[in-house]
Amino acid sequence: MKILEVCTVSSSAYALVFQRAQRLNQRHAGQMQVDMLCSDGSEVALMREQGMKVVVATLHRSLNPWQLLRSAWNLRRAIRQGGYDVVHLHFGIPGLVGRFLALFDRTTVWVYQSHGYSIAENTGTLARRAFILIEKLLKHTVRYSLFQLRSDMELAREYKLLNETQMVYLGNGIDLDRFRPPIPSPSPAREEGSNSPTVFGMVARFEPIKNHALLLDAVELLAKQTRDFRVKLIGQGHLQAAIQTSIREKGLEDVVEIAAYRNDMPAFYQSIDVAVLTSFAEGIPRALIEPMASGKPVICTDVKGSREAIIDRMTGFTTPLDSAQALAGHMLWFMQHPDQRRAMGKAARIHAVNNFSEERVIDILGELYLACAKPLGSAPDKGRLGGVSPQEAEA
Repeated sequence: MKILEVCTVSSSAYALVFQRAQRLNQRHAGQMQVDMLCSDGSEVALMREQGMKVVVATLHRSLNPWQLLRSAWNLRRAIRQGGYDVVHLHFGIPGLVGRFLALFDRTTVWVYQSHGYSIAENTGTLARRAFILIEKLLKHTVRYSLFQLRSDMELAREYKLLNETQMVYLGNGIDLDRFRPPIPSPSPAREEGSNSPTVFGMVARFEPIKNHALLLDAVELLAKQTRDFRVKLIGQGHLQAAIQTSIREKGLEDVVEIAAYRNDMPAFYQSIDVAVLTSFAEGIPRALIEPMASGKPVICTDVKGSREAIIDRMTGFTTPLDSAQALAGHMLWFMQHPDQRRAMGKAARIHAVNNFSEERVIDILGELYLACAKPLGSAPDKGRLGGVSPQEAEA
């Protein structure tokens, strides 16, 4: 069986999908081959050097009709040339394009992974209705729909966006050996932190949904009380220049740094004390579970996805979406309470180990891909595919 995982950009393909695809190929050698499709980028060579077959094709992230048609053409050509049996689409415009393409391609088995339905805390009524209508129209294009969020499964049931047999709870998982607390250093200077500024880090694309403005507003407030802290931002996106300008205009260049994009994220998390994520909406974000696995507490906006990832006041804090003052207060608390900060980091590691193992995700995906070889209408073993309800998933 040949499976194609479709991502938009090479950086996301490398960071989010590559490792698990490799593991699936190793575990199910002779039964399946998982290849990847993404746009060209430096990570393509990295993946190919490690034995992954990567199909390079341009899938636009724009709703421009001409670009949508070109994306559909590029995806269809890649599927035909590769002779793929299963296409695994991910959330975003390419996922939308792929599901429309599936309306006319009934031979390929289509799988769609939602990283969080496009209904955020600030979504208007008209946009919400349009999203629900589109999801209903595309209901029968996929064999399975994979969910990261339990709340999204409930929404799908409420609006009858999918049949029960289509829904699989996948969650999210990371390599817990790769992301882990550091080995204690013989030199306690950094750990004691008596003379070191507290370092906050945020890993997020420079796009509107990530809401960097909230963080910068909070930092501006905090800087009026103390400048004994640093903020590191890592990401890519079209708003990077605007965010850099905002940092300069607020006079924060001595405390806020846009670090160069990197693939060695474990090292980045060891360079910070607290992770921050200010998004309007998320799936189960790696920008929270990776630092928690690395023994770092987190601060996130109180939105779906993020609040499912953490335990408020145990592994970090949720903060209101519209209050820079509250966010600044949480940041100041971590600065003033280093012992509690480290205790939260230890609790965060335990929470990540108990809930976000990559092994579980790989088990579910392996069973799901094998189930795709069965005729449409045959009953899959939903227990082995991750369960069909939040209650069963928790059990």
